[in-house]
Amino acid sequence: MSNRWSVVVDREQCFSFGMCIETLPRVFVWDEEDKPVIQPFDPDAISLDELKEAVDGCPRAALTLVDEEGRTLWS
Repeated sequence: MSNRWSVVVDREQCFSFGMCIETLPRVFVWDEEDKPVIQPFDPDAISLDELKEAVDGCPRAALTLVDEEGRTLWS
């Protein structure tokens, strides 16, 4: 059974500190506006704890962990 987690980036709230990219470079990358975006990743290769760490590490609380239906799991 695969995990279907993702992270939503609130681009208005994000100030581009890059903590998410530092924490999980397999998931987050910079876009052309110097904002983090989610790159395609295998959800079975990233643990829920790793995603929670990235969400918790955002100093602006601009990240939300969601399930496949968009329900908030962690913010």
